[in-house]
Amino acid sequence: MPFEGPFDSDEASDAIAEIQEKDDITAVMTEALGEFVQDNEEYAEEGYVESSLAISCLVAARISGIAPDEVALHWLNRNPFTVSDDLRELAAAAFTLATRLEGNHLSEVGRAGDWPAFLDYLEPYRKALHGEPQDPPAPFVPDFSHLKEQWFQAFWTIADRSLPPSTAYAKAAERLALSVNESPDWLAWWRPAGLQELIVFGHLVPGEYTERVSRGRTTAEAWLDFGRSHDLSEDAAGQRVTDDFQKALAAVGRYLHLGPLPPLSSLS
Repeated sequence: MPFEGPFDSDEASDAIAEIQEKDDITAVMTEALGEFVQDNEEYAEEGYVESSLAISCLVAARISGIAPDEVALHWLNRNPFTVSDDLRELAAAAFTLATRLEGNHLSEVGRAGDWPAFLDYLEPYRKALHGEPQDPPAPFVPDFSHLKEQWFQAFWTIADRSLPPSTAYAKAAERLALSVNESPDWLAWWRPAGLQELIVFGHLVPGEYTERVSRGRTTAEAWLDFGRSHDLSEDAAGQRVTDDFQKALAAVGRYLHLGPLPPLSSLS
């Protein structure tokens, strides 16, 4: 497996997604890491190590505010919790076990050469857990000098799968997203965020409307359940898509304290 980061495996993603559904995140993390540290001989296999390492890195990033992963920064932004003394100690112990060389699934598959690079990548998390000083990264400066650079992306799902690109909604959404990217007025609206990219994840099923927005170091994310179906005629899809984009971009603007939205109707 390529070592791209502690949150890239399915096991890590599932673990942190499950935790954010809980009422007491600190307690859930403490329990999970406590079990791993106590019974680590049983958890030296694929899956358990990945999930424990991911949780430990979230704790580390909460302590220091420093993380090389956008995933961590967004997760922490959406899920506030307090690091107790017990949680910090368990996270440090779990991190050590998850990054040991012997008897560890991760190190076994990483001995081909990726392992030292992976440990270097994790160093900010290790330093945070052990209270070692570290310099924060240099301030991020977005670059929009490339004319074809897309600063806005939107992805759509229905139930538990992606929205088929052949649907009228998907076609209208693709056209509008391209127009937003190419609009000088919308780029001017986005620039004060100081971020490189905005990613919208839209879920199109009947139900209640919900929104969650978070910011990382380089990106902003918006997760929206629009509470209605995508199943529309071509004539109706354009206005529905415009309305949904309006909701999503307004939510982002409120969260990031951006200015008034430029008109979308002229782009659709």
